[in-house]
This record gives sequence, C-alpha cells and structure tokens, in this order.
Amino acid sequence: MKIAVLSDIHEGINRENTQTDIMALLNSWLADHSPDVFIISGDMTNDSEKCLTLLNQLQNEFPRTKLLFVHGNHDIYHQDSKSACETLLRFPGNLGNGPVELNEDWVVIGDGGWYDYTFGINGFTEEQFTLGRFHDFTWPDKIYAHWPGHDKDETERYLAKIENWLRVYQGKNIIMMTHMVPFSKFVVCKDDPGWDFFNAMMGSSRFGELAVKYGVKKYIFGHIHTRYHEIYKGIEIICNPLGYYPYEWNHKTAEEEILSTIKVIEI
Repeated sequence: MKIAVLSDIHEGINRENTQTDIMALLNSWLADHSPDVFIISGDMTNDSEKCLTLLNQLQNEFPRTKLLFVHGNHDIYHQDSKSACETLLRFPGNLGNGPVELNEDWVVIGDGGWYDYTFGINGFTEEQFTLGRFHDFTWPDKIYAHWPGHDKDETERYLAKIENWLRVYQGKNIIMMTHMVPFSKFVVCKDDPGWDFFNAMMGSSRFGELAVKYGVKKYIFGHIHTRYHEIYKGIEIICNPLGYYPYEWNHKTAEEEILSTIKVIEI
C-alpha cells in the first residue's frame, strides 16, 4: 500500500505568491502516481469552509485514493474555532471523526491537536505564552483562532480523545498523526528569544509521550516548516511540509517544489 504525505500546503498564500494553481499541481501529481492513501497533516488554507471545499474536490476527483486529513491551526482561523472544527468534520476522511483502518494490520489515528507550552523556553511565564506576544509581534493564532478554553485545556481535550482511540487499537500497527509537533527534538531553536519564544506554540511533548506509550509505528505531523524523515524513539517520524514560497522552498517553481516534496511511504 502506497501512502503519500504532505502538510502545510497553504494553498491561498502560495497560489497568490507564485501565481500558480497549487491544487491543479496536486491533482496532476495524484493522477500520475495514484497512491492508495493521501495524507494531509494540516494547514490546507486559512478558512474552514474553503478547506472543506478543497478536500471534497480532491477526494471526488480521485475516488480510488483514500484522502485522510487533520486540521492545522490555519484551517480553523475563525471567530469560533470550535465551529470551524465541526465544519471540517463534515469531510469523511477527517481523522477527528475517528480512526481509519487501512487494512487488517494498520490503522491511522489522530486529530489536529493544539499546544500547551511544553516547548516554551525558560525565562517566560505562562501568562506571556498565553498572550503570545514578543515585542511587536503577536503569534497569529492569538488573533485569528478563538477557542472556548485556554490553550492548555484545548490540548488536554485532544490528548484525551486520541488516547481513547489509541487504547482501543493497542497492539495494532498504528500510524499516529497530528498537525502539532510531538517531540522537542523537532522544534527549531536558534538561541534567539524573538524566534524561540514562539516554540511554545509548536505543539506538546504529551503527544509524543502517547506515541511512545502505545507503541506507535509511524508518526506524521506538520506545523513546523522543516522536513524530517527519521527514526526517533523507535518511531518512524515524518514531517513533510510544503511551507511558504519563496524562502522555505528549494525550487523556483511550484511544480518543481510540489513534485519533489510529496513523500511516498509503503506499508
């Protein structure tokens, strides 16, 4: 079984900045490669309704490919992020609806997740991380994402939900997926407080702890716009973002970048 993996497509801003139809390029790649499963681990675009439309269009175009998705932080930018999440649950392949069994041996479990400041650097208070402001820059989630609870409460909700599913499928070959980062190893530190302060909003070490506890075989995430594919704590780690054009890309054209970025694994 061939599984294609991509995250952080950021369709809107990349389409505008490249003047290229990003979704048309994804369609072209899928038509050429026909993976059994296509996993998108968050940040399709900046609006839940638009995200839902794009996901449905992609799945309808390629009915033989199982499209699986978890929301990113950008996907639920809305005056009511809980409502935005509920909108995205209308997509059948959203893992927030529950685990998806790929075959008798493998199951995919996950959800978008959130952050609880476990990756926060020393020298700052929880109140400062909650405000998400360093000097004159405010983390965009603090402006555009609006949850009913505190960040830590929302993270706890995701953790409880995912652990319930992991418990049910314990003993299976599990692919776990979040948008948020699960291990501090994959958070980029630059010894620059203006950068490192915002690592508090990258994810939660507790997602990683769940993966280790339940013997997860593969962990797929996004959010951090750095690509990883390695074994860590006995888990195959895959972070495969498209990221922002031009400064996070390796190629000048969107076609070259997408063709070179989408990763295919086999089970």
